[in-house]
Amino acid sequence: APNSMFDIQLVGNNSEHFTISPTSGQGKVDIRVRVALPLDFERIAHYEFSLFANETSSDHVGFARVKIDLINENDNRPVFSQSLYNVSLFENASVGLIVAGIVCKNCIHLRTPRLCVELENNAPEI
Repeated sequence: APNSMFDIQLVGNNSEHFTISPTSGQGKVDIRVRVALPLDFERIAHYEFSLFANETSSDHVGFARVKIDLINENDNRPVFSQSLYNVSLFENASVGLIVAGIVCKNCIHLRTPRLCVELENNAPEI
């Protein structure tokens, strides 16, 4: 007897971020899971959903779980501690004098906690 046709469905929380192809088949089928919507580690870092294959002519159902862990990409722009720095400086200032201490942070979210890399010099903030 030939193999029955079956329909394939993707089911679970946030499964709409992915698509599958094909969505039906017979015999052996290579199913591809593809990204359907932009992914963002800071919003959702872990996906878990299920694939169901239902035979169209009987009650036979196949099941598989899919787990996806996103790897964080540093997609956050660096941010300065303030947008404007005003400095008054004497004209006879020595070469090499530190004029201002400016902090720049580039924050990335790991699972927990939030990690901020600070680039700063040793001068006090103005």
